Amino acid sequence: MSKALHSGIEFFSVELWREVFDYFNSNDLWYSFHNLNKRINTIIDQTMLHLNFQKQGNYDYCMKNILPSINAANIRSLKLEKSNEIKHFFSIYSLNSLIQLRLLSLTFMNSFNDNSFQFWNQLSSLKYLQSLKIMFRGYSGCGYCIEEKEYIIRSIFNKDFCPLLKSFIIEACSRRSWKSTIPSLITTTKATNIQYVSIDSLAFIDLVKLLPALQNVKSFRSDHELSYDNKQQQNMTITMPLLSKCIRLHLHLSEDMTFEHVEYLLKHTPNLQNLFLWSWYHLLSAKKWELILSVQCPKLLKLALICTGPFGDDYFHQASNDFQQECATIPFWVERNVAITDDENYSADDYRSDIVIRFNIKRVT
Repeated sequence: MSKALHSGIEFFSVELWREVFDYFNSNDLWYSFHNLNKRINTIIDQTMLHLNFQKQGNYDYCMKNILPSINAANIRSLKLEKSNEIKHFFSIYSLNSLIQLRLLSLTFMNSFNDNSFQFWNQLSSLKYLQSLKIMFRGYSGCGYCIEEKEYIIRSIFNKDFCPLLKSFIIEACSRRSWKSTIPSLITTTKATNIQYVSIDSLAFIDLVKLLPALQNVKSFRSDHELSYDNKQQQNMTITMPLLSKCIRLHLHLSEDMTFEHVEYLLKHTPNLQNLFLWSWYHLLSAKKWELILSVQCPKLLKLALICTGPFGDDYFHQASNDFQQECATIPFWVERNVAITDDENYSADDYRSDIVIRFNIKRVT
């Protein structure tokens, strides 16, 4: 490299050097170019950094050779996936010092156990953040994980934190949150820029409150049961669909969710193309699904509907047989070449059976 520098490469324009540096991760950039000469050091010091500590050893090298000399404002993306590294990194740099951050990914992290939410309140400083992924994994202090998760959701949707956010993924670590509503969540009144949402668990009433903010969402996912609280009745009429841009929907429904709730949600997604629903066997009706899907989701190309019931239960067995017999005679299902399979699940605390209904229509170009 020293011979190359003497041949004139060091006189490349700043713009060209930055294009070259874009091909290197932060560790390789420092290892290959830092301290070659003052001019290149100056360019590196002004280069936006993408810090990815998901590979073994990256963090230790970076802490020793890079972080002591960088300007935190130059960090454009940050990925951390170990709780001890997350804790250590933010003992050196405050979250609100990363003012140019576009992507933040914190996985396998523990709760900060801070009822004042001082750390998460710093999200308000990340005006340019476009992607946020937070996954709590520690099993100690799970109650705090849930509270922090709820605070983050309220901050994003009620306080306008991270106004340029396009992707939002959050997951807590406890089953305790699966059927709980989010305290003090206010019904949203304006659309956000968010296009991709994944929230591990959510109550039906909270999803309804968030709908006005999700008008630009293309994909929505919730992996644990969407629950309904009968004590908090919802107006099930709509004046206009609020998720008209949504083409992918992935939901798990609790036992208290009915066809009325499903139809209400699908009325908001008239352009849906990919639907995954996990539910219980009280929603096993080929005729009702035909009516809902044909009317509310006319553009649906891919369906995965999984209905669960107790293994050996006579009512579930009869409902499964009736569904399969109806599908064989209803044109809606025949035309889509529906496939129906049975799947038994055995575990220490789970002895159930699933009926899986799928179709996959190939897009015609």
